[in-house]
Amino acid sequence: MKKIISLSLVLMMALSVNAQLLWKISGNGLKDASYILGTHHACSFTFCDSIPGLKKAFGQAQVVVGEIDMLNAGQMSQEEQLQLQSLMLMPSDTTLMSLFSQEEMALIDKYLLANLGANLQQLSMLKPMSILVTLQNKILMEILPTMATMTGMDTYMQQLAAKNAKEVGALETMSFQLNLLYASSLEEQADALLEMARTDNMKEMLVELTEVYKSCDLDALWKIFMDQTTELEYEKLVKTRNLRWEMQMKEMMPLQSTLFVVGAGHLPGEFGMIQLLRSAGYKVKAIKK
Repeated sequence: MKKIISLSLVLMMALSVNAQLLWKISGNGLKDASYILGTHHACSFTFCDSIPGLKKAFGQAQVVVGEIDMLNAGQMSQEEQLQLQSLMLMPSDTTLMSLFSQEEMALIDKYLLANLGANLQQLSMLKPMSILVTLQNKILMEILPTMATMTGMDTYMQQLAAKNAKEVGALETMSFQLNLLYASSLEEQADALLEMARTDNMKEMLVELTEVYKSCDLDALWKIFMDQTTELEYEKLVKTRNLRWEMQMKEMMPLQSTLFVVGAGHLPGEFGMIQLLRSAGYKVKAIKK
């Protein structure tokens, strides 16, 4: 279960740090400052209006760089579609039901019927992770009814950049993030689905995260995140990616002022982007107004 919560937090949710979401990066030979914005991937673009200094930072930046290219996220090649299908669906040599005991299937069926209106047999083509993602999206839709039609913060910032003739870039590809999502074994995915059915607390957790994010209760946000993340998961989902992003950012920033827009779960901690950039010699300062 920790694995799935961790992925939810890192790939979809976000954390604040020092009560600020926008940070200025300067010094270390940079001619012009760059910026990094921590987002909530399931939060409406209207929340951007409440972030101090964002309008000014956007105006100064020449390029906006997100985690992935949100402007073309829906335009998948045939090869990418086949890859996604391969990731989502059970392999031909294994059945979904073989991953669970009869008792476990009964528990999961009860949970799935209550939340999706279908049982394991009806979803037998899908990997456990695909079912988990479907459940999470449905719960998010219940929490945020406008999510299906709203423009998220990450997409909005890239759309705004394109509208203002600014360059748009990305630190990762959608293919990379999908492979990260499905990297765990079928057995691990099955354990996570079983744990979700047993605890039945995903909705409460997502509601709490959304409310705490908007209130900028840093201690609560960080505690929720760390309580649900093992050391190995943190290294894979955050630390390793942040170290790679640091190298990319160090190459981009001397060329032009850049506004980096990433899930704010990547900002705090010893291997968070703020500390990594400071350790590399940059001045990283919270923008408060």
